Amino acid sequence: MDVKQSLIPSILDGAMGTELINRGADLPLPMWSADANLNDKEVVLGIHKDYAAAGVDILRTNTFRTTTYTYRKAGLSHQRAKERAKDSLMSAVDLARKAGGEYIQVAGSMTAVEDCYSPDLFPGKGAAEDTYGEIVEWFTEAGVDILLFETMGNMAEIEVALSVSQNNANPRWLSLIFKDGEHLLDGTALISCLNYIAEQTVSCLLMNCNKIETTNSALDLFLSHWESDWGLYPNLGKTDFDNDYFDIINDSNFNDNFTRYLELKPAVLGACCGSTPKHIQLLKDMLS
Repeated sequence: MDVKQSLIPSILDGAMGTELINRGADLPLPMWSADANLNDKEVVLGIHKDYAAAGVDILRTNTFRTTTYTYRKAGLSHQRAKERAKDSLMSAVDLARKAGGEYIQVAGSMTAVEDCYSPDLFPGKGAAEDTYGEIVEWFTEAGVDILLFETMGNMAEIEVALSVSQNNANPRWLSLIFKDGEHLLDGTALISCLNYIAEQTVSCLLMNCNKIETTNSALDLFLSHWESDWGLYPNLGKTDFDNDYFDIINDSNFNDNFTRYLELKPAVLGACCGSTPKHIQLLKDMLS
């Protein structure tokens, strides 16, 4: 499915991590949700199915922390960490496929190697090249429809991610997280970032996991410097980062803001932390 084929935006799913917690899954750090693909398969599948029933066009794999790097941090040997990470990733793709069926696309989700909220912890070019190269290879083997680098707020990491994936045949989507309306989370000027991305082959540029207010403050600058397909999926928390994402905006706030987003004609719309299948249903109803 080419997002350019319709004036109606493609609907991305909502949160996975906060939904796993809502449904009783244990998400220990540093793995976070990675082991859920192996230990709580039915919970992950159920969340995907509920988003599919709400009317999504794209499901993201539950692979936010599914990397050899993360499993090494958890204390596994390199070989065991690699095996565990690949098993989890393949299971994640399979669960999304089972839930989505024939007509829903699957986006392979990747994020910052260390911590998407702490760009200063970027582990360096070598570690990033190894991590993204491996994940892209596995996602290609698994047959995802889209490569999605999401919640990316470190400019050096963005450059590595796009470099190691530049020859991949899948559409590449990149989603940014901001410090404020003019800067990435690491302080890089948004204009500088957008100018760099414009020279890459990025099929759709998005913004995600920013609260509504931060998203809105960046929109004008974002849209004035990006002319291709774009989208957004904000978190629904009332504050950035120090929020636990369970204290979220009300439905009226959600409707007001997403009505505005629809008027701007994005190619993709969804929601991030704190959102549920109910919010995706609200969005789908707005499109109807």
